[in-house]
Amino acid sequence: MKNVCKWFVLLLVGLFVVVGAGNAVAANFPEKPVTIIVHAGAGGGSDIFARTLSAAVEKEKLLPKPLVVENKPGGSGGIAFAYVANKKKDPYYMVTAVTSFLTTPLMGKAPVGLKDFTPIANFAFDEYMLMVRTDSKYKSMKDIVADAKANPKKITVGGTQLGSSDSICAYLIEKAAGIQFNYVVFNSGGEVNAAVLGGHVDVMVANPGEALELYKAGKVRILGVYAEKRLAGAPEVPTMKEQGIDAIYVQNRGLVAPADIPADARKVLEDAFHKYTQTDIFKKYCKDNMLSEAWMDSATFGTWLEKENTRYAAILKDMGLIKKK
Repeated sequence: MKNVCKWFVLLLVGLFVVVGAGNAVAANFPEKPVTIIVHAGAGGGSDIFARTLSAAVEKEKLLPKPLVVENKPGGSGGIAFAYVANKKKDPYYMVTAVTSFLTTPLMGKAPVGLKDFTPIANFAFDEYMLMVRTDSKYKSMKDIVADAKANPKKITVGGTQLGSSDSICAYLIEKAAGIQFNYVVFNSGGEVNAAVLGGHVDVMVANPGEALELYKAGKVRILGVYAEKRLAGAPEVPTMKEQGIDAIYVQNRGLVAPADIPADARKVLEDAFHKYTQTDIFKKYCKDNMLSEAWMDSATFGTWLEKENTRYAAILKDMGLIKKK
């Protein structure tokens, strides 16, 4: 009987230790800076997103330790995604998750997938826009479609690479309108902008943050937005749907951590980031970059990523960018 009682006491002690350890994670995390790996170079949309978040977390004291931003560009994001995936169970690393977080692995450019990550949260959406130089002969999407039908592959569209957001946006127009563009690849979004302004290509597709200054300066004309409704920052520009083209595209702005991080640590990050989305800093960030607020908690973001992964797999296969096994 004594042995049974002793065993029972030891069991209870063990349970208290486990529960206490779990509570300790929630109470003490983070005990050191948390690193956000940005999958692209400095100065781009993802870099601005991460650094704005980092500054806000410190200013608003949303976490007991700071967020440190580190850029690891290359391989269409593959270098950064693989780096963070290899930090399995470590809650002190996150990576920016936009369209390439899904498309790069789907195209076989990174040996990772959704199973290698823990969704933390999504913050906002970029609604993409199709633009031409201000003095272009194309005044509307109707002009683009008519010319493309009469002259297949004549209209040149500048982009960064096949499988990127801009190439998918061009494909969605082609598919919806039954036309074909001539997609021209450049090394960066900056080069694409220069090519359009210089008259070397006819059209470009970009998120608002990348081309907003050109639009404000009157150097480009926006022909249509890939959104359900008109953008608050450009209410005069019609959606693609309004112009008879069923093409919708948004790029998300989110964060994911390595797989199997402690649930308590994930919740701490999720809660802090939700508080961030209520701050004036976040509201200004969205307004300045013409983004739509799109908060998703961990579970909702995970479900959304799964659906988007399936959708992109179908699109990329149709584009001939996923190798058949």
